[in-house]
Parts: sequence; structure tokens; C-alpha cells
Amino acid sequence: MTEDAKPTEAVAPPTGETVQSQQNIDAQGQFNAAVDELLDQLQHKFDNVSRDMFGKLDDMAHRLDDLEASLTSVTDDAATATPAK
Repeated sequence: MTEDAKPTEAVAPPTGETVQSQQNIDAQGQFNAAVDELLDQLQHKFDNVSRDMFGKLDDMAHRLDDLEASLTSVTDDAATATPAK
């Protein structure tokens, strides 16, 4: 062979190994997509639970404030209703 002539490399047709590799890549992509979807669903559920919990805590705080005001009113009424000795 002369210096100008370069041997050509034959391109091999896809083998079972190449097809298996492509299938593994596809399976990984599907798995990643499924995990991402699951994580998004969990995040959405946690957001809803968190929102519900804070709403209930706010409601409880308002109810406690109302109870405190009611007790203060009752004790003030009781103090003014009893004659001073």
C-alpha cells in the first residue's frame, strides 16, 4: 500500500449488543420519566396536606382566640356581678 491509500474501516451492522444497549437506554428513560411523575405526584400531595394542615391550624387559632375572649368576658362579668365587700 502507498502512503496515500488508507485502509477503510468497515462499519459493522447493529449487533445484538447494540440493540440491547439501545433498549437499556430506552428503559432508563422510561424509568426516569416514571420516577419524575411519581415525585411530582408526591410533591402535589404533600403541598395539599401542608395547605390543609395550615388551614386547620389557623382555624384552631381563631377558635382559641374566640374561646379566650369568651372566657375573659365571662370572668369580667362575674367580677362585676359580685358585690365588693
